[in-house]
Amino acid sequence: MKNLTILSRKSPLARIQAKLVANEIYKLFPEIKIEHIFKSTLGDLNPDTPLDEMPEIGVFTNDIREDLVTNKADIAVHSWKDLPIDFEEGTEIIGTLPRADMRDMVFFKKLSLKKKNLSILSSSPRREKNLSEFLPKALPVDIDQILFKEVRGNIHTRFKKLLDSKEDGLVVAKAAIDRILHNGMQEFDADKEELMEMVKKLTWMIMPISQNPCAAAQGALAIECRSNDNPTKEIVLSICSPYSIASIEEERNILQSYGGGCHQKIGSSVEVLKTGLVKTTKGETEEGENISKRFFVANVENNSFFSEVSNENYFPANRNEQSFFKRLAIKESEKDLEKIINKGIYVSRSNALESHVEIDDSNIIWTSGVDTWISLANKGFWINGTSDSLGENNSPGEDLFGSIDWLKLSHLDAENSNNNIIATYKLEPLEIDKRIQSCEYFYWMSASSFKLAVEYFPEILTKKHSCGLGNTYDFINGMIPENTFPCLNYDSWLEQIKAKH
Repeated sequence: MKNLTILSRKSPLARIQAKLVANEIYKLFPEIKIEHIFKSTLGDLNPDTPLDEMPEIGVFTNDIREDLVTNKADIAVHSWKDLPIDFEEGTEIIGTLPRADMRDMVFFKKLSLKKKNLSILSSSPRREKNLSEFLPKALPVDIDQILFKEVRGNIHTRFKKLLDSKEDGLVVAKAAIDRILHNGMQEFDADKEELMEMVKKLTWMIMPISQNPCAAAQGALAIECRSNDNPTKEIVLSICSPYSIASIEEERNILQSYGGGCHQKIGSSVEVLKTGLVKTTKGETEEGENISKRFFVANVENNSFFSEVSNENYFPANRNEQSFFKRLAIKESEKDLEKIINKGIYVSRSNALESHVEIDDSNIIWTSGVDTWISLANKGFWINGTSDSLGENNSPGEDLFGSIDWLKLSHLDAENSNNNIIATYKLEPLEIDKRIQSCEYFYWMSASSFKLAVEYFPEILTKKHSCGLGNTYDFINGMIPENTFPCLNYDSWLEQIKAKH
């Protein structure tokens, strides 16, 4: 077995990424001796020049690729999002490790949130386009204007520029933060501590993919080898994740269909769930056309599921038709909420948390979906992130600094979940429309609504049922898997229903 030389950029993050690849090789091939070369690229040597003014594409990768072609190294490790869409002959991207979190994070100075006009450091037209639309709705304060300013440099440099400047915020890839803070390698402890000290001075949000899809391949490492180096390619293939590669290739293909390149104002994300793929594209083309697409591709075919739809046999025909409960606040829970410190608080719906309740700033607040985020922000709550209507599994198991305990705010009779439940309201059943007895197709907005309907009309269990991709799907599919089909949301279900009329 031959020895290997791994080449990457010099930044702390790039060195961590190269070492992560090396560690995976060591696990399978402990006899291989691995050497590292760290190199400054054209992009690193010109930190003050905006990327769209650089003389060529691939400013972070071309210099490294050249050394690979000339046999100065055997493997190159890149942040895949930095690679040009069009690739040159002579080398190949052999694969990647399991993908890290693809989402963006926004960090804010705490005092800046008293201002009406915010200035945010970024390095991406995509982020500027999509976040300028979402952030005014997501922040719990009234904002008149958000301006974006170009920033370059490694992660530590960017945070220093924020803290040392008059700017208010910074956008970075969450994967970069995670790899520096949680890589587990002692040699990077100093880099970890330095970043952590800076981050602790700020407050943060994780941006939902539905509103801000990532740069194609964000969060993934590209492992590059010479095309004719078959022994090295075999070693690399043994550590690679095929699932990550498939989603990355699709994201890059989508971006390429709009012209490709890091200067695009378009984000493209493919999220891999156990039920299928969620594909999101959002932004603005070079021609000025606004794009906003989000759809779900299930793992199972639906050709026969929606086969006999008529105007009368589906329920609900509109969202209000499934109003099965009156929700009554449990006032006694408010004192419990105000005592919570250093926890993750998962909010299942906006009326689970009333505006007059004071939540300690040490807690993380996570919402089930974007609508709940915006509603709670309007009530004055700082929201750290959302499951984006994809279920509780799409929430963090840890905060930025380590593991935390999670609590869920829901109703008194809520099903057990991964999180301890604090009941902040109870459900009072209302009369159910008997029309559902004659329906063949159903969309359920909650497991509670489904259970109540089945209690009154058990015969509907033999009908065809759909719901979103989270806990409700897990519950219904667990009961009647043969009659359950997942959908992204009610609107996408209704679109399929009407297409079959």
